[in-house]
Amino acid sequence: MSKQQLQFDKDRLNAISIVEVAQRLGNSVRRVGINHMARCPWHDDHHPSLSLVAGRGKNFCHCFSCGKGGDVISYAMQCGGWTFQEACQWLAAEFGIGTVATAPAAPRPKSLPPAEPPAPEYTYIPTAMLDPLVSAESSLCQCLRRFFQPEAVEWLAEEYRLGCYTLNGHDDCTVFPSIDDQGRVCNLKVQHYETDYASPRFAHSDQTAYWLGRMWANQGLLPRQAEFRSDCLFGAHLLGRYPSSVVALVESPKNALFAALSFPRFTWVAAGNKGNLKRATLLPLQGRDVVVMPDCDAVDEWAEKVASMADLANFTVSDFCRRMAPADQPKFDVADYLVAASQPLYF
Repeated sequence: MSKQQLQFDKDRLNAISIVEVAQRLGNSVRRVGINHMARCPWHDDHHPSLSLVAGRGKNFCHCFSCGKGGDVISYAMQCGGWTFQEACQWLAAEFGIGTVATAPAAPRPKSLPPAEPPAPEYTYIPTAMLDPLVSAESSLCQCLRRFFQPEAVEWLAEEYRLGCYTLNGHDDCTVFPSIDDQGRVCNLKVQHYETDYASPRFAHSDQTAYWLGRMWANQGLLPRQAEFRSDCLFGAHLLGRYPSSVVALVESPKNALFAALSFPRFTWVAAGNKGNLKRATLLPLQGRDVVVMPDCDAVDEWAEKVASMADLANFTVSDFCRRMAPADQPKFDVADYLVAASQPLYF
């Protein structure tokens, strides 16, 4: 059959839902409010910035980033890399809208690469909910006062915004706030610590950790569908306060606190757990000199991880905990060393 110029009902083609057109072209679409968002085909769009407006007598697209957009046909042209005729031909064939002449096989759409999943909209805990909890009377602060002057522990509680909370029969549970480098409270971890110096579990957690963000959401004190960040360094809010200091990175907040009172020339931060040593978590350390001090059982793992992020910061990994660890303590950490090496002030 000879190639011919086909005639299309442009009004009918432009009346096809632009959201459905985007989906048929293989583009990822998500609803935002009353409209939808997709990646913009007019520029290199890594995060969806193209608004698809369909309904209430409207049917068009507009990019909030590059300012381009248009009707259904122009959108199909840009997505498929087609001429006007080719875009109309594909729309007519795909949605069963006839033409004056029989069209040859519709061209295959040249869809955009899959969109990156949208970043979750995190909920941050109002500082007004944290402020009343700040106290140096928690179980971990009681442990710290065995070795450090009360004034120093008071300073530490204020510096890291440590709190005290009643939970599971204990009125002195320790609250560790995750406050990011912009001062936003990402979540609040709650643990209780053994305060009896004669106990072999002294200064170790004696119950499961709880997260107040989820607890308060379940109680209706925060939005019930709230999502909370889990990639925030404990102590990240101090990085901007001490921009020229060397940063010391450990695994647990408890280690950071014991070490902060013993070696105050460093800014001590904690990853929170062994598996949280990843780029998203360590981004606030960008360009800093960082001494990494893993627990005894994580030295090799952490050394390998920070080596893969050498472009992020000037990392130096210390095997101090492994060298100091007794043979029967495979999880020996900085706090264990400081408790064992220090003479308590009070008995």
